[in-house]
Amino acid sequence: MHYEVSSTHSLSKVLSAIADAKSLLIFQSIASGYVESDGLLKKTNLSRKQYYSRISAIVDAGLVRKKNKKYHLTSLGKVVYGLQITTQNALNNYWKLRAIDSFDSVSEREQEEVIENMIGDQNLRELLAKKYSDSAISNVLEGSSCIHQQAEERNHGNLMLVEDEPDVLFAFKTILISEGYNVDTFTDSFEALKHFIKLNRPYYDLVILDIRMPGINGIQLYQQLKRIDNDLRVIFVTALDAAEELASILPDLNPPYIIRKPIAAGDFVNVVKKIIS
Repeated sequence: MHYEVSSTHSLSKVLSAIADAKSLLIFQSIASGYVESDGLLKKTNLSRKQYYSRISAIVDAGLVRKKNKKYHLTSLGKVVYGLQITTQNALNNYWKLRAIDSFDSVSEREQEEVIENMIGDQNLRELLAKKYSDSAISNVLEGSSCIHQQAEERNHGNLMLVEDEPDVLFAFKTILISEGYNVDTFTDSFEALKHFIKLNRPYYDLVILDIRMPGINGIQLYQQLKRIDNDLRVIFVTALDAAEELASILPDLNPPYIIRKPIAAGDFVNVVKKIIS
């Protein structure tokens, strides 16, 4: 299983992924429905090496994902594509925007009237009329560096434990805390998922999941968490001999990441330390 920390999804990475004309064409084609590699290769007239280096960068930037052998825009990709459309509309109105700049000596009200009369696109009108506060600009600038910092801020001691049996949960938590780990515990898998999403950044070094749980079971929760953070490390704990079942469902999962209950405290700690280190 791959556990290397992925590169941060930063503004510079997103922009560089679609910076050249061919990469931009690939991204726009996926947004327009050209979602199969053979079609994209033919459309871009790139070599396979050139094509795959570009599509890999777009995927790594979080703009596109592949599902059922077809490429689709991610939610981030849809937002970026929407902003790209707005940018293209601005370029289509380039001379009108230059003309608006020439009215910089008139009053604010007169500028608004000029914008209203010259620009037909509602999004462009709103952007031109919008006033950005110093705090808003500061948040954008800080965000570019903060996201990268957050991705590397795992303390190598933050664990999430999801177990619907309170006694087992308490026992595991007590063991882990005694070893110096910070442990967040949940008996409800859906609450654990909401908490994980709310963090909005890489935080946990390891998530320990029971398999048999009501509502969202451990396997389903694992799949949801991995869609959000593909580099997340996960241990399954189960009272059943479920190694073969898990291997058939999750072929990339290694046997050491499946623990059968009951387990001695020392053995449990050793598995946790081995995986985190």
